Amino acid sequence: MTRRLMPEKPWIDLAIDFLGPMPSGEYILVVIDYYSRYKELEIMNIITAAETIQRLKKIIRIWGNPRTITLDNAKQFVSKEFGTYCGSRKIHLNYSTPYWPQANGEVERQNRSLLKRLKISNALYGNWKSELDDYLILYNNSPHSVTGKAPNELL
Repeated sequence: MTRRLMPEKPWIDLAIDFLGPMPSGEYILVVIDYYSRYKELEIMNIITAAETIQRLKKIIRIWGNPRTITLDNAKQFVSKEFGTYCGSRKIHLNYSTPYWPQANGEVERQNRSLLKRLKISNALYGNWKSELDDYLILYNNSPHSVTGKAPNELL
């Protein structure tokens, strides 16, 4: 086993995962850049392959196609539709080993931190959605413990 090498620049190696279901029944698509640790979040009611592709298109439209995406074996990600979409954009998919969340550790750690923040927001303010944007702004603009720089700065 070898450790994952740090990408040489931003937005070429991503990790994605779903967090949820949330108390409202919704899910959050979490997209993280391995280099900068920049995070994008999308609240989703439906988590089909087609809807996941639409949300990724929105993010990729802004930042461009990554070279690789690391993800788990959720049915949306292993579908032919998702594979065709990524293949047409020359995005290589790295599937993690089933029942081994550590293989996609970056996004799993981020999910744990995000879930903790959302539980606190829901307890204090009764609405986790209203705090999601504030969390994302704070996270992407604060120096990261690994890189020493804010994700926005590195991206």
